[in-house]
Amino acid sequence: MSQGEAATFAYLYQTFYRHVYAYCSRRVGADSVDDLVADVFLTVWRRIGDAPKGEGALGWLYRISYLVASNHWRGTSRRKRLDEKLESIGIQPVPLVQDQVVVREQVREVIAAAQHLRERDVEILRLSLWEHLSADEIGAVLDINPNAAKQRLHRARNNLVRQYERTNRNAATPAAQEGGVQ
Repeated sequence: MSQGEAATFAYLYQTFYRHVYAYCSRRVGADSVDDLVADVFLTVWRRIGDAPKGEGALGWLYRISYLVASNHWRGTSRRKRLDEKLESIGIQPVPLVQDQVVVREQVREVIAAAQHLRERDVEILRLSLWEHLSADEIGAVLDINPNAAKQRLHRARNNLVRQYERTNRNAATPAAQEGGVQ
C-alpha cells in the first residue's frame, strides 16, 4: 500500500467511522457491531484503490457496509435454520442477547410488522429513515436507478403500513377496533 493509499484509508476511517458504526449498529445486535465494522474497514483496506474522492466516499462506504451486513444476515439466517433443526430434535439453542431485550410497546409493534416484510423492503427503509439517505444515495448503495429507489421506498413504506395495521388490528380488542377505549 502506498503512502497515498494509507492516507486515504486513514482519512476514510477517521472521517466516516461513526457513520459506518451507526449504520452497522442499527442492523445487527450489539454483540456483532464491532466485528461488522471491522469487516467493513478490512474490505475498505483491501479495496482502497477503488475509493472515490470527495462526497461519493460515504455512499461507497455504505455500499460496502450493506454488502458486509448482507453476508452477516445470511449467516444469521443459516443459524436460525440450524436452531430450528436443533429444536425439532429436542435440543434447545442458546438465545441471543438481543433476543432477550425488552423494547417499548410501539417499537415492538413496528418491528413485528417489519419482520413480515421482505429483506429488501426493510433495508431500503433503514437507508431512508436511519441513514437519512436521498433516493440518489439509496440508488448508489443498492446499485439501482434513483427512480427505482423512489419506487421501492414508496412500496416498502406502504407495505410496512399495511402490515402494521394488519398486526395491530388482529391484536386490538373489539372496542378498540370500533373506535372505543381499550
